[in-house]
Amino acid sequence: MTFNECACSGKTLARLLQPAVMAILAKEPQHGYRLAQHLQGMAMFRENPPDPTGLYRLLKSMENRGLVTSAWDLAERGPAKRQYKLTRSGRTCLRKWSKTL
Repeated sequence: MTFNECACSGKTLARLLQPAVMAILAKEPQHGYRLAQHLQGMAMFRENPPDPTGLYRLLKSMENRGLVTSAWDLAERGPAKRQYKLTRSGRTCLRKWSKTL
C-alpha cells in the first residue's frame, strides 16, 4: 500500500468532519460559524479547514437524519443565526464513532 492509498494521508479527512462536529456539539449547542471556528482549531483540520459550504451541507444532512436539531437564535444582536444541537440519536452515534476511532 502506498502513502496516498492509506487513510493516514488525509485523503478521507472529510469523513471525520461528522464525528468532529458531533464532539463539539456534545459540549454545547453552537452556531455554524462558531462550529467552523472550533473545527479550524482542531489539529486534524488546521492545515486544511473544512469548507463552510460543505459544513452547512453536512449539518443539513445530519439534521435530516435526526442527529442534530436546529433553531433560529434571535437572542443575540445582529442577524438571526441558526443554532445546532446534538440529539439523543446524535449522542448515540457519537458513542459509536468514539468506539470505532
